[in-house]
This record gives sequence, structure tokens and C-alpha cells, in this order.
Amino acid sequence: MERYKKFGDRQQLTMDFMCLDDMISFNAEVRSLEIIVDKMDIRSIDFIYSATKATGRMPYDPVDMFKLYVYSYYNGIRSSRKIERECCRNIELMWLIGNLRPDFKTIADFRKNNKEPIKAAFQRFSMICCELGLIGKEIVAVDGSKFRASNGRLSYHSEKKLNEKIKHHTKVAEQYMNLLDACDKEETEPPKLSKEQIVEKIAKINKRLGELTALREEVRQSGTIYDTDPDSRMMKTNNHGVDICHNVQIAVDDKSHLVVAVDVTSQAVDKEQLYNIASQAKDNLQVDEMTVIADKGYYSAKQFAKCAEDSITPIVTNANHSFHAGSADYAKENFVFDEGQNGYICPLGALLLPTKQRTNRSDKWKGYVNYANPAACRSCPQKERCTSGKYRTIQDKPFEQYAREVDKRTKENLEMYRKRKQLVEHPWGTIKRAFGFSYFLTRGTENVRTESLLHFLAYNMKRAINSVEMKELGCGI
Repeated sequence: MERYKKFGDRQQLTMDFMCLDDMISFNAEVRSLEIIVDKMDIRSIDFIYSATKATGRMPYDPVDMFKLYVYSYYNGIRSSRKIERECCRNIELMWLIGNLRPDFKTIADFRKNNKEPIKAAFQRFSMICCELGLIGKEIVAVDGSKFRASNGRLSYHSEKKLNEKIKHHTKVAEQYMNLLDACDKEETEPPKLSKEQIVEKIAKINKRLGELTALREEVRQSGTIYDTDPDSRMMKTNNHGVDICHNVQIAVDDKSHLVVAVDVTSQAVDKEQLYNIASQAKDNLQVDEMTVIADKGYYSAKQFAKCAEDSITPIVTNANHSFHAGSADYAKENFVFDEGQNGYICPLGALLLPTKQRTNRSDKWKGYVNYANPAACRSCPQKERCTSGKYRTIQDKPFEQYAREVDKRTKENLEMYRKRKQLVEHPWGTIKRAFGFSYFLTRGTENVRTESLLHFLAYNMKRAINSVEMKELGCGI
């Protein structure tokens, strides 16, 4: 008697009549995904499918292709070739799209040709979440993170990098020239390479030096070159490293941690992104006003002015600039602006008034105002702690009044500001660890933005499925 269970003969016919639906458990997540996609009414979004000739095969239904992508990204499958493979072996996927088996080119083209419809689908699901009561529509937190681009370091050319390569090749050429001279002399121990081999290597090095020199001139004229993904940029990443990346921006609603806006930029810093991502969140949620929370990387008076014009209330912490002063006690944050006297009052009570501006100032410095009181600084007993110059100067950038309003608002709402990390760090962790999204497969800003939207759409769907029951998702179908 056999000790272990055995299946039997693989080629033996059985009488177990089963359909695909019997193989999927009632509470499987794939059933919830189908309910969600059906509720989104994908056909009304005008997805594009591959056109075929009259005598050719019929195209795949955009609804099925969208289901295919949603399921794949939901389960961390991103490559079109891997998705093609799953269509032939994954029972859940066979059930979801009716046992269809599109090839990898058809799968990749669907994503490439439907950038705007995918963005519209992301927005439509956000509105469904609003109907389900999962989005508060009042407070969002914004943040950015660097994701490695599809551009290797060997396909990245900067002037500094090219100078190092030219220096290296020049040094190697000189070494071969010395070997060539040794071949011409009568020495007891000749070089290991023949004269013809050395000449051939020198010719190759000189050819490469010519290519590098021409490439350096191109870099000097047009800037750093990224061969594979021209929209990517070298950026600082975690742990003080650098890599060729795209900067992904998200806005997260405070009620259920759902991502309500996604964007991608080639700018390495977040300073100019506050209004961009906040206004997208406001438009996607179709609200008249909104409060946005961000860290000090988004601190920009100009961005605050744009937010104020669009009824967006920012709560952003200010960066610590105490290193500009002799001690932290005399940082700019400790100078109080008096609107009545139009000046700053220093910690010891002296009034700093606007100084006369030079008429020949460049456009870069227009709108900047300097405040100072040289007479008070000369007799001040704490001058050495305050400044190392002849007198202390406080500089206001353009739109500084908006920055002062944000500083005051942030101090009054510290508890609200502390929500920021709880809101935005959770989606990043889920996307990078659970979904395996830490680098891009596509290239170009528009393509990587579409790839990001698919990832965060899958994240939102997982949050929604975990937050409500299937019968709530299917209401109104």
C-alpha cells in the first residue's frame, strides 16, 4: 500500500465536469476586480485598440485588455512578456478575460496607445471611491519619490564623465606609444605584443578619442545626454546615493489613504511641484477648495501664491536656515515682521527697515527686498552672535507675504501637519515592497506617467477591496 497520496495518471480522462467559474473561489479578489471594472464603464472612455484589415482577425475588446492590465499590476506583473505567459497558465486570468491569449506586442501597444484613457480611468475610479465614501475631499498630503529610469549609467554622458574617459584613453595611448618605441629598439626582452598589434590598438584608441571628443562638444552645447531615456535625470536617492531616475509625485487623501493624483517630472527637487500636484488632486476630486500638507522640500513662496489664487490652503513646514546666522537664536525665523511699520523686529527689539535698492539689479533679483538697521547693529552687544558682516540683513523673496501666512498656519496646525508622514509613506511602502515597483520599464515622461498611474490604480483598488464588501462594490450595476 502506498504511504503517500497520489494523483494518478496524468493522461487518464476524468468525469469531473468543471468550468472556469468553478475553479475560482467565491471570495477571490479577481471577482472584485471584475465588478470594479464593470462599474467603471470602460467603453465610454474611448480606449484605442489595434486596427485590423477587413480580412484580418477581430481586435481584442478594450475592456478585456484593461482587465488584463489591472489584474497584472494588481499582482505585481508588469512585463508584457510575463503578462502574455500568465494568460496561458493563470486560471484566474483565464476566467477574467474569457481565456483570451493576446501576444506581448498587443499587450504592450495597448498601454502605449492609451495614455489619456488610462488617466481618465484612474480619475473615474477616484469618483467611484467618492461614491463609496472612501475619500474625504478635504485634506491631501503630497510627496515625491525617485524611481530608477530605464537608462543605464553607460548611456549617460556628462562633461565631467567624458573628461575622465578622455584622460584615461589618452594615458593608455601614451603607454602603447612607449611600447611601440620599445619595439623599434634592440632590447633583450621585446614587448609581449607585436608591432602590428600595438599599431592596431593605438588606431582603435585614437578612433575612440575622436568619438569622445565629438560627444563632449555636443554635451557642452546641449547639456548632459541620456541616450536611452532622454527625459530621465541623474538624481540623489536614499542613503546619499545617486541614480538616473524620474521623480514621481502623488497626492493622498487623508480618509482612507487613497491616491487621488499622480504625476511624473524630470525635476530632481520638489520645490516647484506643490501647486502642480495639488491642483491635479483638486480637479480630480471636483472640489472648490482643498487643504494640502507637504514637507519642507515643497517650501516655495511662489507656489504658495499660486495655491492661494486657486483656493488651495497649503500647510508646509519651513526649512531650518539658522546656519545663515551666527547662532540659532538669531535665525530669520526669530525676526518678527511688523506690517504697520513695514519692517522686521529683531530679538533685541531693533527695527530693520527696507534698504534702498540698486537700480541696475538683474532680473534674477527683481522683487527681492532687503531689511537692515546698520546703526542698531553697530552698537548691538550680540552682533557677533547675529552676523559675521558689518550689519545684519534680512532678505524677503517675492511673494514673501504668502510664506509668512503659511508659516503661521503651520504653527497653528502642527497636529494636522504630523499626519503627512502617516498618509504618504504608506502608499510608497506598499507600491515598492508589496507591488515590486521600484524602477520603470518604459521610457519617456508620458510613458512612465502611464506606468505610474496603473500602479497606483491597482493600489487604490486593493485599498477599496479591503475597505468595503463586494456587495457595496457592485451596488448600482
